[in-house]
Amino acid sequence: MRTAPLMAAATLAAALVLAPILAPVVAWADTGMPAVTVRSDVLPGTGHSWGVGSLDPTRPYLFLARRENGLTVFDTDRHVVVTTIPGTAGANAVAFAPALDRAFVAYMDGTLGVLRLSTLTQLQRLKIDVGNLNNLVFDAVSGKLLITGGRRTERSDIWLFDPASGRIVAQRSFAARKFDAPLALADGTVLVPLRDEGRVMRLSAATLQTLPGWEGKRFPGCEHPSALAADEQRARLFIACRGKIPQLSIAGLDDGTPMASLPATPAINALAWDGVRRLLLVPSGNAARLDLVGLDEDGPTPRYRPLGYVGTRPWAHNMAYDPVRGSAFLLTMDFSQPAPDAQGEKADPIFLADSFTVLSVSLGASR
Repeated sequence: MRTAPLMAAATLAAALVLAPILAPVVAWADTGMPAVTVRSDVLPGTGHSWGVGSLDPTRPYLFLARRENGLTVFDTDRHVVVTTIPGTAGANAVAFAPALDRAFVAYMDGTLGVLRLSTLTQLQRLKIDVGNLNNLVFDAVSGKLLITGGRRTERSDIWLFDPASGRIVAQRSFAARKFDAPLALADGTVLVPLRDEGRVMRLSAATLQTLPGWEGKRFPGCEHPSALAADEQRARLFIACRGKIPQLSIAGLDDGTPMASLPATPAINALAWDGVRRLLLVPSGNAARLDLVGLDEDGPTPRYRPLGYVGTRPWAHNMAYDPVRGSAFLLTMDFSQPAPDAQGEKADPIFLADSFTVLSVSLGASR
């Protein structure tokens, strides 16, 4: 029963060896864990795969990109399915432009869907690429939609779509095999993690040009950056790092100066910063938990400390977060896992039909 604390101490020690100059800004007191409630809602559908969930900024709807099951709209207040939008099979990700009454869908077949947000109807699907589109984000400053391609062998593209004209207005190719979810900032720039290359780019959302010094930023001990979040009020950037020693890197948002690192759970796909509750949410489907990291002190060198975690489920690694209500929504399915083959290659899991689950985690007041 004493193995887990010893392993945690060893992990912490390893992380501090990686970045010893960063350790002083990290605190480790075990206090302040919020009270939480967790609810599970199971949806029907085939068992194969899914993309991500995205929250409608105009009402309590969660858009679930469920690939072969289409784009499902889930009411997070009533915990019921509103609709599965016709013609949306292959949906992989969603972004919103509420001022335009539009939502946009990245599809596995390389098309872009344009939806009327108010009526939940798809207006058109436009061919963008021959392969799948992985993610997208709408920049309110430029009024443009940034679209990233899925995994490629050597180079990947990013496109700019102009909703006003209904066409692609810029395209750039990068030496990257996979872009993870981009993060749009209030100043009209977008941060993009290049997981396989171990770098993070910062682009102008209006032109796709890289900002000086941000052509490919690296962070100490961050082997594979896979998810981003930002505290823009305090100019802090959070980077989830996969690899042999997973970690959470904290850096200055303006220039990427490393500030701190914390041990992290494996295979993080998403992060979310809650500026009101001063919490960073870190989900890991591999570890079946949602970790909470708190801002302990303000000032020129903010201190961050792990508060604890909420038990979730295996594969619950994608997350949408509502900071107004303090509600996180994680997605998972029941599955079986075949043994590795004779060569030791890991087999893909087999997801079970009619088991797609929305986990709703609500954060209460701190104790």
